[in-house]
Amino acid sequence: MITHLFFALTASEMGLSPTILALIVVSSIVFIVGFAKSSRENEYKKLMDSFIERKEESD
Repeated sequence: MITHLFFALTASEMGLSPTILALIVVSSIVFIVGFAKSSRENEYKKLMDSFIERKEESD
C-alpha cells in the first residue's frame, strides 16, 4: 500500500540519456561554484570600498 504513495519516472522514461544527465550535473556544479566565488568577491569588494570610503572621510 505504501508503494502507491510514491510515484517517480526514471531518467530514461523522461527521455534523458546518460550524456544529458552528466551535462546537467556538471552544469549545476559549475553554476554553484561560480555563484559562490562571485558572491565572495562582491562581499570583499564592498568591504574594501567601505573601508576606503571611511579612510577618506577621516582625512
